[in-house]
Amino acid sequence: MEGITNIVVSRWQRNVDYIYKLDKNVNIMIYDKENPENPYNVPINKGNEASVYLKHIVDHYDDNLSEFTFFIHDEEYSWHHIGSIIERYEEAVESKELYYNVNERCLWTWHNSISADEYRDLMKWYNEYVEEYIPISRVPNNTDLIYGYRGSAQFLVHRDVIRNLPKKFYSRLYEWIITTDLPSSMSGRYLEWTWHVFWYIFPKYVLA
Repeated sequence: MEGITNIVVSRWQRNVDYIYKLDKNVNIMIYDKENPENPYNVPINKGNEASVYLKHIVDHYDDNLSEFTFFIHDEEYSWHHIGSIIERYEEAVESKELYYNVNERCLWTWHNSISADEYRDLMKWYNEYVEEYIPISRVPNNTDLIYGYRGSAQFLVHRDVIRNLPKKFYSRLYEWIITTDLPSSMSGRYLEWTWHVFWYIFPKYVLA
């Protein structure tokens, strides 16, 4: 699939026909929750968009990741970004970056992102699921790994960036997110707070 981009849409009971405004050089994959009639389906509605993204990676990791994948929500217009998500896709492609978050309205700051208690719980989760692969000691300003980065979860990412981390890493995260007792509003947020660690910080600072 060289040169083709997979567009992975995390849908929950919405019309997403807007995605067909994209050019022809894409492969559109619309994922549902609890819809076994759709071959792209997460069997339980947990983890918000993170369960979709992780399932896609696990299912396609070995031989069917496109050169780039654009992971998005199921809305063309949203408070997360300026204008249409179609425009943001074009911006991401033009950036030539291997990882590009399109949510310019979601800059994590001390004031809008995470409480002290949430950060403490995030670090417990990080120690169990991420530390083995991305030691917090190798992350610049590791006590502030969220702040100053674009948040939420809509981004274009290259397959080599995804494959910098082993399939087992994503499989464990997927099993966790579809079985955890945490509400989706929180389990999904753990990934929102760390995608950039996997796909920007890890290759830039840990692998360098």
